[in-house]
Amino acid sequence: MKRSSIVMTLVAVSSLAFAAMSIAQSPMSTSGDGKPAGKKSLGGSGEIVSFSLPAGEGKLAGIRIHGSRYGTAEAPSEKFLIYFLSEDMSEVLHTEMAPYSLFERGPEKWVDVNFRKPIKVPEGIFWVALDFRAGRTKGVYVSYDGSTDGKRSRVGLPGVEPKQPDFAGNWMIDVICLAQNP
Repeated sequence: MKRSSIVMTLVAVSSLAFAAMSIAQSPMSTSGDGKPAGKKSLGGSGEIVSFSLPAGEGKLAGIRIHGSRYGTAEAPSEKFLIYFLSEDMSEVLHTEMAPYSLFERGPEKWVDVNFRKPIKVPEGIFWVALDFRAGRTKGVYVSYDGSTDGKRSRVGLPGVEPKQPDFAGNWMIDVICLAQNP
């Protein structure tokens, strides 16, 4: 086989694999028009948003967060927490951790947090809560979208009564769904 044929075959196979991966994983958004209306960092609390997956989907490959890090030039060598909560928020269903270094300082942008293994979430409503353990010298500004009704967002952490945010809209946090039978 000629070298050019091998290269073309590899490109075609790579393109097909990428297309299959794109079909198998898709973000589920609560972010409305996707344009941030503002941003917040919540020291001593966390960003919470609800989701309900379409039928046939029950595993998550990751989440996306629109935000940026603040604090020292170099990211802290620590991780933040991602909680998956039951519909009534009384039970932590699963916990993931991800490094602060995923976020850069500067303008807010979408950051993908990919899980090592897909996680199963329940049918119906579940909540995702973020705990950056933010303070004056470290944290993440998470964007919110003002074009939404704001019914899906809360402020709090597991074990603490959640509150309504002090803005109209939803946190710009998406889940990345993995189809049941990709």
